[in-house]
Amino acid sequence: MFLSRISEAIGGVLNGKDVEITGISSLDEAGPDDISFLSNPKYAHMALTSKAGAIIVSSLIDKEIPQIVMANPYLGFANTLKLLYPEKTHKPGVSEMAFVGANTVIGKSSTVFPNVYVGGNSEIGEKCVIYPGCFIGDGCRISDGCILYPNVVIYDGCVIGRECIVHSGVVIGGDGFGFVWDGEKHLKIPQKGIVRIGDFVEIGANCTIDRAALTETIIGNDVKIDDMVHIAHNVTVGDHSIIVAQTGIAGSSKLGSHVTLAGQSGIVGHVTIGDGCVVASKAGVHNNLKAGSIVSGAPAMDHRKWLRVQAVVKNLPELLKRVQELERRLDAKD
Repeated sequence: MFLSRISEAIGGVLNGKDVEITGISSLDEAGPDDISFLSNPKYAHMALTSKAGAIIVSSLIDKEIPQIVMANPYLGFANTLKLLYPEKTHKPGVSEMAFVGANTVIGKSSTVFPNVYVGGNSEIGEKCVIYPGCFIGDGCRISDGCILYPNVVIYDGCVIGRECIVHSGVVIGGDGFGFVWDGEKHLKIPQKGIVRIGDFVEIGANCTIDRAALTETIIGNDVKIDDMVHIAHNVTVGDHSIIVAQTGIAGSSKLGSHVTLAGQSGIVGHVTIGDGCVVASKAGVHNNLKAGSIVSGAPAMDHRKWLRVQAVVKNLPELLKRVQELERRLDAKD
């Protein structure tokens, strides 16, 4: 693809010759036929020595190669990838080896592979792709443009919005963890709610999102969930939030919009996390967080305070020696 077409498509301005590009790669691995990108100034030295045939930049660099200038080179990189490596297409239709229950409607432009089970009274929109091994229960609603990769399980009644991507091994709508002690054993509390997922959501491999006990577990629009995340019953996740791998969110917690939960963080039940909060990796949140909070540690505290705490913790062995020496001196005086 010629650079002029790439530049126009990604909203950049081409400076230099309009050469043809056949691939895209990192600065250190790109060859003369590749385009690369520079989004972080600390890698500017790599751009100057890169063998790339062209570079996407935020401002021109001192190098005699074609450059596409745009405000967000990383966004340009992502859109260039879509241009050079388009998604593969599938022949529409429902495989004869798929099971489709009574009164279920599947869009004519959708593809349903062999060994898929779709229960009764469900609806799958247009341009969806349902890969082998998926289970979709009764009364489910899957909107246009969704992709369900192999072995996704969607329990009865759950709803998925437009253009969602659900990766392999995800379970949506399993029972929430609800039990009550009856004097002799743990009695299961029936989980009769559903999971409702908004538009443009991506769910990584092996995630679990539990159905609500009575109403809905809600995942908002444009939420991005990494692999191996657990979201418990009755949780609400606000629009545009990001949840990184191995995070756990306990029941009935509410996350605002634009919240970021870093890897292996944990949220206890029944807390509210305000809009724009950032929870650092391995942090444990036990209390409500005001909008815009940035917290670290377990129990979670203000990130700046946590940094001061860590500065003290790493010096504890030396401090202990000093205290012990002072105690020894005081004992000697006595």
